[in-house]
Amino acid sequence: MIYLLAKYTLLFLLAAFFGFILGYWFSRRNIEDVTNSFEDLRKANQRSDDQNWERLWRHLQEIPAPKETDLSDVYKRIDVVAAAVSQLPRPEPVNLQPLVDNLYKLEKDIKAIPVPEKPARVDLSPVTGKIDALQVALRGIPKPVPPRDVDLEPVRNHIQSLEERVKSIPQPQAIDLEPVDRRLQKIEAELAGLNIRATQSTQARPAERSEPSRAPRQTSRDEPRILKAALYGKKDNLKLISGVGPKLEMLLNENGVYYFWQVAEWSSSDIEIIDERLDVFKGRIDRDDWVTQASRLRRQPEAARMPTDL
Repeated sequence: MIYLLAKYTLLFLLAAFFGFILGYWFSRRNIEDVTNSFEDLRKANQRSDDQNWERLWRHLQEIPAPKETDLSDVYKRIDVVAAAVSQLPRPEPVNLQPLVDNLYKLEKDIKAIPVPEKPARVDLSPVTGKIDALQVALRGIPKPVPPRDVDLEPVRNHIQSLEERVKSIPQPQAIDLEPVDRRLQKIEAELAGLNIRATQSTQARPAERSEPSRAPRQTSRDEPRILKAALYGKKDNLKLISGVGPKLEMLLNENGVYYFWQVAEWSSSDIEIIDERLDVFKGRIDRDDWVTQASRLRRQPEAARMPTDL
């Protein structure tokens, strides 16, 4: 036991000795490094300020000098712009005095407008009283008793059977009546032309018997030419006349006016007759000069031509 203690003690002392030796060596080495650094700093501080400035200027002189920028093109462009600006015409001063006078006049007219007085207060007590009485009367009306449940199943079955029968009916094929319609219109136009010719021939025979001379026959009209339909080709677009809109065109068609040549031959008496039939559009014929416009429009290629037998 004593041997082990002595052995451990010896080992501990050897370790302490070697530790002391290593610590001393390490600290000595650090002291030498610090000493060297201190010597370097001391030598650096011993340099003169002139040497430092000389070294600084040497480094500055080694920096290359900047090149001078060529601004000749910029100066030329500035000269061109200045010449162009100098050639621009100077605006003349604007006389705003008439505008100022008008503003003063407008302000004076606005101040001259009479301010309306505050309206008198309306007494609504009679109305509110009647409303209250109506509410009381409405509350007194007995509520209707809801009806009993009704069995509608037989009615639904009957309606369903009727729907099935209606669906089972064969649908008739569509018939194109356009050719028949065109043919009827053509026949109506021919009949109207024959009627007009027959009327003119009956009116011309007594005149020929009473006047044997061959002087040209003069016709006079007491009313404007009114047509039952557009019998002389496709009707003209009367909306091309200034002042005639869709509603006014429909009103003219209802009164037998379909073509430009009808409007172009209106006299003052014709205008009075048609004007009476225009309801709220009275005065439009003279105001917009429909006759002159229609005389110009009737010469267009797409306008209908006046028949020679009228």
